[in-house]
Amino acid sequence: MISRVGYRRKIANCKELGVLNLWGNNFTGKIPAEIGNISGLEALYLGNNSFWREIPESLLGLKSLDFLDLSKNSFGGEIQEIFGRFTQVKFLILHSNSYTGGIHSSGILKLLNISRLDLSFNKFSGLLPVEISRMGSLKFLILSYNQFTGNIPPEYGNLPGLQALDLSFNRLYGSIPPSFGNLESLLWLMLANNSLTGEIPPELGNCRSLLWLNLENNRLSGKIPVQLTNIGLNATPTFQENQKSDRVITDSDECLALRRWIPADYPPFSFVYVLLTRKNCRSYWDRLLKGYGIFPVCVGGLRTFRISGYVQLSGNQLSGEVPPEIGKMQHLSMLHLGMNGFYGKLPSEIGQIPLVVLNISQNKFSGEIPTEIGQLHCLRNLDLSYNNFSGAFPTSLNNLTELSKFNVSYNPYITGVIPATGQLSTLEKESFLGDPLLSLPSFIDNSTGDSPGKNDRESRKTTKLGGFLVFFALTMAFLVCGIMTLIVCLVVKSPDDTPGYLLEESKGQNEFVSSSSASSPWLSDTVKVIRLDKTAFTHADILNATGNFSDNRIIGRGGFGTVYRGVLPDGREVAVKKQQREGTDAEKEFQAEMEVLSGNGFGWPHPNLVVLYGWCLDGSEKLLVYEYMEGGSLEDLVSDRARLTWSKRIDIAIDVARALVFLHHECSPPIVHRDVKASNVLLDKNGKARVTDFGLARVVEAGGSHVSTMVAGTIGYVAPEYGQTWQATTKGDVYSFGVLAMELATGRRAVDGGEECLVEWARRVVGNGRQGTTGWAMIPVALLGSGLAEGAEEMCELLKVAIRCTAEVPQVRPNMKEVLATLVKISSHRGHSYRHFSPPSL
Repeated sequence: MISRVGYRRKIANCKELGVLNLWGNNFTGKIPAEIGNISGLEALYLGNNSFWREIPESLLGLKSLDFLDLSKNSFGGEIQEIFGRFTQVKFLILHSNSYTGGIHSSGILKLLNISRLDLSFNKFSGLLPVEISRMGSLKFLILSYNQFTGNIPPEYGNLPGLQALDLSFNRLYGSIPPSFGNLESLLWLMLANNSLTGEIPPELGNCRSLLWLNLENNRLSGKIPVQLTNIGLNATPTFQENQKSDRVITDSDECLALRRWIPADYPPFSFVYVLLTRKNCRSYWDRLLKGYGIFPVCVGGLRTFRISGYVQLSGNQLSGEVPPEIGKMQHLSMLHLGMNGFYGKLPSEIGQIPLVVLNISQNKFSGEIPTEIGQLHCLRNLDLSYNNFSGAFPTSLNNLTELSKFNVSYNPYITGVIPATGQLSTLEKESFLGDPLLSLPSFIDNSTGDSPGKNDRESRKTTKLGGFLVFFALTMAFLVCGIMTLIVCLVVKSPDDTPGYLLEESKGQNEFVSSSSASSPWLSDTVKVIRLDKTAFTHADILNATGNFSDNRIIGRGGFGTVYRGVLPDGREVAVKKQQREGTDAEKEFQAEMEVLSGNGFGWPHPNLVVLYGWCLDGSEKLLVYEYMEGGSLEDLVSDRARLTWSKRIDIAIDVARALVFLHHECSPPIVHRDVKASNVLLDKNGKARVTDFGLARVVEAGGSHVSTMVAGTIGYVAPEYGQTWQATTKGDVYSFGVLAMELATGRRAVDGGEECLVEWARRVVGNGRQGTTGWAMIPVALLGSGLAEGAEEMCELLKVAIRCTAEVPQVRPNMKEVLATLVKISSHRGHSYRHFSPPSL
């Protein structure tokens, strides 16, 4: 270990160092004054540490210093006075420091060269400083997540070069200054979650560069001014100005600003959000600032990476009609007008905007739903609920093949028939609640229920046709119930006719259920357990095995729900997964895992897939009963180089590869897992690996791909092309396997919060994996740690395989048969000595 004194001396010797990045190392104590001796330093990243408040005076002598980041050090108190003397600095990042004052006393408002000032996530209060308007070089002003009060100073409209203004999540009130219309270079305007009142100023329409506008959750009123439809029509001058500079004007702290400004709950933004690492985030940010798109949008029926923005006005008190000029806003991919008081017809021109998200819920729109919405071929999220739409339901919406979320509930005057085929037929009843005049396919239950928050006096009389349809529906419901009752009785009373794997419990298990759970499916007298082996077990056995799902039996949690450990009456140890998610996606995940692991004609069981003993599905309760894997999850061991030797790592890679070969090449049709990762690889008591968690698995068509309507996979493991095509392929699994193989070869994690993700690091250290030479010269130092040094050559070969699997172009990646053959060849080297190699000096 290098001593602190030695460390400081070494820093002082780096005279020509341009960037010093110590971000995120949990350093404590004083900031080394010796940093001030690095005369050529241009950027200093000291964020996300626990340095003391004292800032060395020597840093003031760094005349070339442009970028200074001291965020996330929790300094507390007032901003240190010394920051007001960094006159050379252009980018000052001080967010997340628990500051309470000092904006004026520190003198930072007099730094006229500042281009970016980030004071967000602190505890500033009082009025916004008017003096900021005198910082003529300011391009990015971020004061969000504080406790500022009062009006927004109209003088902020005098900052000619301002490109981003974020004042969201404060306690501001009053109106939006009309002077903001002077901000011709403004790209982002974030004023959400305040208490702003008044109308949206028409002058904002002069902001021809404004692509990203978020005014949600305020108290704004009045109409949408027609002039607002002019925002963002010509951002080219701003982008051209940014293209002149090669410097990435970015945030050093995981691009915090970019993460805040991406609406993570909505596609396609959500997919970009989860893929961000500190390195590629800067790349995304640079592309946005220079006018290049970061995800595909539909333009003229074709996908292109054109720059795309959003308008979020939800949660206000806006009213009036939406102007038809809204069709000019060709740069938008998201329009959110929900939870306002808009009324009148929704203009048909809205079908001219290349939207991915359209939400106009909880308004008072009337008339027919524009058929032109069916022309938005990239639309994935459409919410028309809680309005007064009437007339025929537009069947053109069935053309929206990428639609994953749709809601037209509580529009009681809509009539028509929902097609029994196509995209709309894949939706659930929750999409059509409270629409009594809509005729749905027989496999969709359109129970209307009561509209929440609506009084009986607000209910409207339906037409005679509606009454007839309701009567007809009730009659059919009684007939169906009668038929289903007869079927249930036949099944229950005729065990001889029941398939051998279908067991029943004749009595309910009331003793295991609270009296407040009267609607629980466990109260049913006919709860069934589907078992896949020849040893019977009942639902009561599952309850007894898990101690009625006791907390002390929990062995794992995740987005799917909770896993419990238990023992069946025959002595078998089991892991019981209890799915807690509900809705369409949860049903699909449960069904997928059930089908894959139960074989579904694919030759179950496979030695490298976790064994499924049975499942139970009743109502919203979903259980999967697996064999218990004593070795635990690979995720808990992959970084342990002592316990997981190189030989075991090769074996695990081979086991996982065999599982994927089975899914990709031996199943017909093939199966794509879509979530290959360390936590989904379990080890038995002998260390044999088995793949689990098939909740995202999908059967692929003859073309070898499955078009997804949801983000599937885990950050760090998802193939890059998935964010562009949304098609899950076997080559996507190959990519994920490659990341897993990298983790095995290096002992590092796919994403560890560092500057680079594992794939980026491996490509930089080893190259593209096509070199013909091998040897210690190209073995990363990380492989020489305890437990891996003996097999470093094999680990290097494994890493090269992993790099080929993670090639950017899917067609260049090998298939899993080829991968398995290579791994077996590497494994055949075991037993040979590599001691004649001499490791390089460190």
